[in-house]
Amino acid sequence: MKFTVLGKYGPFAIGAGKSTSSYLVETSAQSCVLDLGSGSVCKLLEKMSIDKLKFVFLSHMHFDHVSDFGVLSYAINFLNKGKKVNLYAYDDGSDLFNLIKSNSAFNVIPLEVNKTYTEGDFTFSFYKMAHPVISHGIKISAGGKTLAYTGDTTVLGDIDNLVNGVDFLVADGCFLQKDYQENKPHMSIKQVCEIAEKFGVKTVVSHISYNYDDKEVIAEINEFSSLTSIAIEGETYTL
Repeated sequence: MKFTVLGKYGPFAIGAGKSTSSYLVETSAQSCVLDLGSGSVCKLLEKMSIDKLKFVFLSHMHFDHVSDFGVLSYAINFLNKGKKVNLYAYDDGSDLFNLIKSNSAFNVIPLEVNKTYTEGDFTFSFYKMAHPVISHGIKISAGGKTLAYTGDTTVLGDIDNLVNGVDFLVADGCFLQKDYQENKPHMSIKQVCEIAEKFGVKTVVSHISYNYDDKEVIAEINEFSSLTSIAIEGETYTL
């Protein structure tokens, strides 16, 4: 199983070619996408053929995680001959969810926690996270390897069950410790590092604030964890 960072910023990105949260997970024959942040579909189509796309997962209804769903729908309609793609998201009753549900390119499946799903090569389940809107993480397995993605969350989310037993973690670490307070809607980089060390899991910090230079983030990671690195857009990791 391979994992590629398509977009790593939040809540928006500054600079040419940068994108907000989106990640590609692949086996040798199939692919899925975790979130569809701004600017992600162009990068996605550089990496894979649309006919290999088994499903899409949207962690929550914030624009920096879902804004390219409409662009992807065009790609599906034009390049996949109108064949629908399954899209998993929580039905929060919002206008944005209903807009996505009404899009003809997707077969929208309201996700449930405590349930195991299978799509082609992938087996996955969802975990409730903690964010100002309802948000979920995903644990996904294929080829004997397992990856976890937190989406947006604080440490009050169901982190332990999400991360337990995985081979690779992609986690929301939006704040340097100097900027972190308990009322913030995201984890700090230090907190992500502590999770990596607690579970002994190779971890990538993503959802990086537009405020920070990568060097600042890397310096903080190096202070707290030897298992953790910063997400790099376009980078592919092999599990």
